[in-house]
Amino acid sequence: MIEPPSLEAYHKWRQAADRGRARVRNEVEDQHGAPTRKPSVSIVTAVRNAAGSLERAMQSVLAQSHPRIEYIVIDGGSADGTLDVVRRHADRLAFWISEPDRGISDAFNKGVAAARGDCIGLLNADDWLEVEQIERAVAALGRSGADFVFGDLLYHDAAGRTLFRIRGDPHYARAIDRGMPDVNHPTLLARREVYERVGGFDPALRFAMDYDWLLRAHRAGFRGAYAPEVVGHMTLAGASDRDYVRALGEVRGIAIAHGEPAARAWPLYLYRVAKGTAQRALRRCAPAGLYEALRRWVNPSYEPYRPGGRR
Repeated sequence: MIEPPSLEAYHKWRQAADRGRARVRNEVEDQHGAPTRKPSVSIVTAVRNAAGSLERAMQSVLAQSHPRIEYIVIDGGSADGTLDVVRRHADRLAFWISEPDRGISDAFNKGVAAARGDCIGLLNADDWLEVEQIERAVAALGRSGADFVFGDLLYHDAAGRTLFRIRGDPHYARAIDRGMPDVNHPTLLARREVYERVGGFDPALRFAMDYDWLLRAHRAGFRGAYAPEVVGHMTLAGASDRDYVRALGEVRGIAIAHGEPAARAWPLYLYRVAKGTAQRALRRCAPAGLYEALRRWVNPSYEPYRPGGRR
């Protein structure tokens, strides 16, 4: 059994956040000034040298309708103007820090350790939240009684054009032992006790740290629920998309480390590499209609984007 990364190792950032914490926005009152018992939510953004996209991500959090949000930004020592964006909104942040780190897992662990919300969500600097995404996710948590909820993810290119949707998999538990199912991490909102019991993200992982965390949560008995009304946005330019072979290799290694027989994990890994290579080749040279039909056949969660269609 893998020893999960303990958040206790991040007590330094927890103490720093507690000393300098800003008030959670509208912490005890709703928009009409009446007391509210809605769960508080911590959103953590990890960023490094993303001045061109961070404003969009931050605005999407600060514009959420949920009345109890604390926003935490963990910067990895940016040198491109990212900190100018952060400072513009510093008075609305619960906590932020800029210092070198060991990668995105390390940054998220700092943010989760600093968080004090009843629920915790993570947002990369290149991604953004849908309007009312947090309100809908909190409602889905309460309605389902689940430990975490997740929804659909709209993928966009670097110019912001919407490409396709990946629907969340309500039956993710059937496949999670063998590989990462469609539990779209930018849409995931978890109760804080999941992090307290499962721990943080493994800093040794560069691509599949979310799969490792979800698998540990699943093995610990925590239950997720798919909420189709929860929709997030992701830019298709991340490290795992650019270096998908290494990302799939991490998924294989995680599955084996958690007990999946290597005799099953390796052939599945090779199949996924072949499928990913074929998909990228078809995306470049096949007619759009053919590519979309084939991808939908291989992955039923895939849905081509149609302007004016479902959001």
